[in-house]
Amino acid sequence: MSYIDGFVMAVPKGNKEKFIEHARRGDSAFIEHGATRVLECWGDDVKDGKVTDFRRAVQANDDEAVVFSWIEWPDKATRDSAMAKVMADPRLNPQTPVVQLGTGR
Repeated sequence: MSYIDGFVMAVPKGNKEKFIEHARRGDSAFIEHGATRVLECWGDDVKDGKVTDFRRAVQANDDEAVVFSWIEWPDKATRDSAMAKVMADPRLNPQTPVVQLGTGR
């Protein structure tokens, strides 16, 4: 049975391209360490709910978009053994320059 890690976060709308760049670098680390799929979803039409909603869950400001991401693993054991390696991978550090990571940009 697959195992899913899900994340919801608020990202300043003006940082969309930076977020995409960071996600591309980080997503490859998850795949290399065993994830079968990584999806990043930039909120486009996220409505306020009556009781709760994604915007309130992350305390998003008006100038922030809600991002919903998830990582699919083949199973929990694969996820558990890979997570420490993934978190130590420099591609997940937003301070790591893209050129240093070998993308040529």
